Amino acid sequence: MGEIVLEGVVKRFGRVVAVDHVDLKIRDGEFFVLLGPSGCGKTTTLRLIAGLEYPDEGRILIDGEDVTYKDPKDRNVAMVFQNYALYPHMTVFDNIAFTLYLRRKEMGLTKDDIRRRVLEVAKLLRIEDLLDRKPGQLSGGQQQRVALARALVRRPKVWLMDEPLSNLDALLRLAMRAELKKLQKDLGITTVYVTHDQAEALSMADRIAVMNKGRVVQVGTPEEVYLRPKHVFVATFIGAPPMNLIECTIDAVGEDLWISCPGFSRRVPDEARKAIESAGVKKVYLGIRPEFISVSKHEAEGSIQGRVYVVEPLGSEYIVNVDIGDGLIVKAKILGPKEKLSPGEKVYLNMDWSKIKIFDYKTGEALA
Repeated sequence: MGEIVLEGVVKRFGRVVAVDHVDLKIRDGEFFVLLGPSGCGKTTTLRLIAGLEYPDEGRILIDGEDVTYKDPKDRNVAMVFQNYALYPHMTVFDNIAFTLYLRRKEMGLTKDDIRRRVLEVAKLLRIEDLLDRKPGQLSGGQQQRVALARALVRRPKVWLMDEPLSNLDALLRLAMRAELKKLQKDLGITTVYVTHDQAEALSMADRIAVMNKGRVVQVGTPEEVYLRPKHVFVATFIGAPPMNLIECTIDAVGEDLWISCPGFSRRVPDEARKAIESAGVKKVYLGIRPEFISVSKHEAEGSIQGRVYVVEPLGSEYIVNVDIGDGLIVKAKILGPKEKLSPGEKVYLNMDWSKIKIFDYKTGEALA
């Protein structure tokens, strides 16, 4: 079992609050990702779980045991660092076995036990033919596997990873993402993975905690944080390109509420009206993902007129940037257009209104 619970955890460095009252519950066997920009507190949170830092407030539990102020060696966790941290003068075998040698008496291991464990994990990660080499003789991907093996050989309850793929080239990162996810599922080890790369988070995580300025903004499955963001920060941080946010006002017209935006207006649906009235807001962000907007040269009922600003070809997809007035650019992600679109050309946008999100302009919180 490897359930992790953080309760009101705070970590300060001088006047800087790196982790600000974080509450998390990471389930046993879960692949849990801490996602956010540089300086958001995700690595500090990971180090607090590892015992490399101690919190100023709150507590940390692993398997129901309070480990808040326990040393790393007493937590049964293993960590994989961004730079792999391999000993250059040791062979791969000795790098993997190093921790076992240090704690041989404590763990009751013989030399044969250690060799058997190293061979088992090396075979699992397909590096058994590299055991006699030094780290300097390995590729980046091979070094990463050695670092993973060194963490796994201890048979920890919790696996902690601090951007372990960031030093690999793009193609190898893609391959290793799939392999790492498969390995974690096969082993069933509770894993906490830190990254600023949203593609890594969405493709690998069971659940994601999106962090900003030391706080957890939203926790959810990849689908939830992508399709149902609870804050404009999540809406704009996740997605390539990110969600379109349009500043709009709420106006009462007779018995109806209307949302008025640059270039268009629409009656507020009944299901959204209650949330808007309850919040008492007059200014909102209307949010929609680029893939939920279609682009046409022909006007249709409810379409929004604009002019092509620029077209970005991305192989099988195109990002069409459309100026809908007042200098507002809306991005639409479409499959290859049937007709060529040129900058300055008049086009019509059709939004899937069932996918629209409405956010409070002042707080950024989702309303509907």
